[in-house]
Amino acid sequence: MHPQVWQIMIIILYGFFINYEKNSTMFGTYQPVTAGFITGLVLGDIPTGLYIGGTLQLMSLGISNFGGASIPDYQTASIVATFITITTGQKAATGIAIGIPVALLMVEFDVLRNTIGIWMVDHSEAEAKKGNYKTISRMQMFGVFLTCLTTGLPVALSVIFGPTLVKGILSVTPKWLTGGLTVAGGLLPAVGIALLLRYLPAKEYFSYLILGFVMAVYLKVSLLGVALVGFAIALIVFKRNQKNMNSGNGSNMSEGMMEDE
Repeated sequence: MHPQVWQIMIIILYGFFINYEKNSTMFGTYQPVTAGFITGLVLGDIPTGLYIGGTLQLMSLGISNFGGASIPDYQTASIVATFITITTGQKAATGIAIGIPVALLMVEFDVLRNTIGIWMVDHSEAEAKKGNYKTISRMQMFGVFLTCLTTGLPVALSVIFGPTLVKGILSVTPKWLTGGLTVAGGLLPAVGIALLLRYLPAKEYFSYLILGFVMAVYLKVSLLGVALVGFAIALIVFKRNQKNMNSGNGSNMSEGMMEDE
């Protein structure tokens, strides 16, 4: 697929916006699954975007930049991997294999941004002591631009040069390597789900996991159907817990009133 100019422009603008959204407005468009969906929507291939974005979303669960630590940027990786996969006609599993090194490479860009940010803060404090408060405003605006540039520049370079570069690499890549990448990409969703289960109380709700497995494998229920059943069960459990909590609070209040009497 050869993308049109307007598609390239929208994806590049989205690349600049995504890091600002992640650090400011936080509406959720910076999540990997959303990034994959939006990129796939712009390019006309939503299933591929959701597959890549959803898999990278699973890999990002449980990872956070505590204490200002730099972590893999699966959001930007989702945009780049989805764009390159669709425009070069590759399988989604290969796109995931492309996205992982991109996410790791973005760590270096984040470190560079934070390093420049330290200089900006020191410079702003020095100018504030001199009474040059306009410099603080300029540093704030430059910080916003730097935040957008951290993801926007890699996305722009990937969109402009990535497909041609990837096509050239794939044309000389042996079949055994591309086959291995496809197999690895097929295993990654299972790894992501395993990481997700590690942080969830799976032992306590293991019966629900069996129920979902039976519905998906033996009853051939679609993923949306399994998700809706899971949502219904979660809602029932939540309401039951709320009811038990309210009844427990009522009992405690009654006991307290009896003690006062």
